[in-house]
Amino acid sequence: MEEDIEILIQILAECLDSQHHWTEHQLIEALQAEPYQFFDKAALRDPLNLFQTHFILFHSLYKLRERWRLQKKYELFIHTLNIECQPWQQGEKDLAENDPLAEYYLDLSQLSSTSETDVESMLNDFWERMGQDFSTKQLMPTDEACEVMELTPPLTEKQVKKQYRRLVHKYHPDKGGSVAKMQNVQKAYRAILVSLN
Repeated sequence: MEEDIEILIQILAECLDSQHHWTEHQLIEALQAEPYQFFDKAALRDPLNLFQTHFILFHSLYKLRERWRLQKKYELFIHTLNIECQPWQQGEKDLAENDPLAEYYLDLSQLSSTSETDVESMLNDFWERMGQDFSTKQLMPTDEACEVMELTPPLTEKQVKKQYRRLVHKYHPDKGGSVAKMQNVQKAYRAILVSLN
């Protein structure tokens, strides 16, 4: 694993040296393509693979940021929608600053300890933070929810969760979908789960 991460760090340094601004999705696509082919084409196929790909990429980006800071070469800004390196300037951030995200991504045990259920829970939490109100008064009607989720009753919780993961993959904004569509899927998913329990 360490050797693979070192290779990825070198590839990322090359990519960021030649083009200073990327989104996470653009970087993953570049790393799936020739000449690198570092990530498998299935890297974004399901939530767990997506999380693992994201984690390894961000782990390597934070390692590269540490390296470049020590070399005083670049300052690397890391966010899913904006991965950008800028020339190092005197007075840049203190290398010892407290950065909880860096601490999380630099801890490889987070990768091995995160299960598919954990990823699903993180996705649910994310969409809830996007401002959805899932109180029972505001739930989408079940028939409308089934239409949004492309499901036909009778339904099982397992079937609903599987379809939800498929739709998250299909409509995720990083994959060309929209936040509005994803929020609608999330609302429908919640409504169906409530109706099943």
